[in-house]
Amino acid sequence: MAKSPPKPSAIGLDVIIRFSTSNPDLLLPISHPATTSALSLKQLIRSKVPAPAATARLRLIHAGKVVPDAEALGRSLHARITPPPRRAEEDEGSEKKKGKRAVREDGTKGEDVERVRVYVHCSVGEELSARDLAEEADGAVRADAKLAQNSQARIADDGISMQAASKAERLVDNEATSTTPAPRGFDRLLTAGFTTAEVATLRSQFLSIQSHTHTPDTMPQGQELLLLEERWLETSNAPGAVGGAEAEDVGGLDDLLRGTFTGFFWPMGAMFWLAREDGVWSGRRQACTIAGFAVNVSFGLFRLLS
Repeated sequence: MAKSPPKPSAIGLDVIIRFSTSNPDLLLPISHPATTSALSLKQLIRSKVPAPAATARLRLIHAGKVVPDAEALGRSLHARITPPPRRAEEDEGSEKKKGKRAVREDGTKGEDVERVRVYVHCSVGEELSARDLAEEADGAVRADAKLAQNSQARIADDGISMQAASKAERLVDNEATSTTPAPRGFDRLLTAGFTTAEVATLRSQFLSIQSHTHTPDTMPQGQELLLLEERWLETSNAPGAVGGAEAEDVGGLDDLLRGTFTGFFWPMGAMFWLAREDGVWSGRRQACTIAGFAVNVSFGLFRLLS
C-alpha cells in the first residue's frame, strides 16, 4: 500500500535582531509568524532592550529592504523556507511515536514544529514621544487582529502570491540595473523608504562600531566602506550570517588578551607607548592595556601593605 504524503510541519521563526548600535544581538522566538506583524515585533524588542533604544524610533531591515509595519512576519521576512529533511531513521519510526508527542498551546505537536532562523537588522533612530509610542502599540494590536481574521484566506494563496511578487521584484531589479547603476551599501536604503538623515545616522553608528577594531589610519573608506556595509546588510540572507559577528568577537578577544597582558607585564613601557604613539592601537586595546596596568598597580599595593 502506498504511503500518503506527510503533512507539512508548522513553521516558527527564531528572529535574531542585530542592532545598528552597540546593543548585543537579541533572539526572539515567534510562534505564529502568519499572524504577527512587524509592529508587534517592535513592541517585543522594546520590552527586551534598555533605554534609549526602548523608546527610540526602530526601523527593521531585512535583505536590504524595510520590513512593512502591518504585514505578517511570515511574508515580509520570506520565511517560507523549506525546513531541512528529517533523517531516514526518524521517518521510519514516526508511526511508532504517533500519539506520544507533546502538544503545544496552539494545538501543534512539539516535534512537528520546525524553527527557521532569520536575521533582521534594527536601525535605532531618534527618541519617540509617549504619544507616538502609544500609537505604535495600538497599531500593533489592530494589525495583529486584522492578520488573524485574514489568516485562513492567506494560507491558500500565499505560495502563488509570493512567487508572483518575487518574479515582479526580479523584473523591477533587472530593469533598474539595465538603466542606472544600483546604489551600494546603506545608500540602498534610500530606495526602501529611509531618509538621507536616517542613512547618515546609520552610517555614523556603523563607523563607531568599526572604530573598536580599527585604528584611525586603517578605518575603512570609499569602496572598502561600501563593501563592509553590503556585508552587514546581506548577513540576514547567508546561512552563516553570524560569521561576521563571530569574527568581530574574535578580534575583541585578541585586543582584550594582548592589551591586558601588555599592561600587566610591561606597565611603564605600555603607558609610555600610549602617551607617545596615540592612534597606533585601537580604542579597545588601549582600554584593556590601561586595565592591565591598573591590575599591576593593585597587586603592587597589596604586596606593599601586606
